[in-house]
Amino acid sequence: MPQAPEVDRVQREIGRRVRAARLRAGMTQEAAAGEAGIDYKRWQRIETGEVNCTIRSLVRIAAALDTTFWRLLSARR
Repeated sequence: MPQAPEVDRVQREIGRRVRAARLRAGMTQEAAAGEAGIDYKRWQRIETGEVNCTIRSLVRIAAALDTTFWRLLSARR
């Protein structure tokens, strides 16, 4: 089982990738959250890596940002 620091690092990295995809899409946090059907405050916490995002949420986020779940997880930029 991964230790907490590794989980925290992964959450922060996913958040950075979500933020980068949102900026590439030219969307505000409010607009992206609305499009994905996610509460705006939760979206903010996802981008900062404060919450553990479910696979279901990541799929909805990817669709809202016109990208794929796999691209959000990919190590390649």
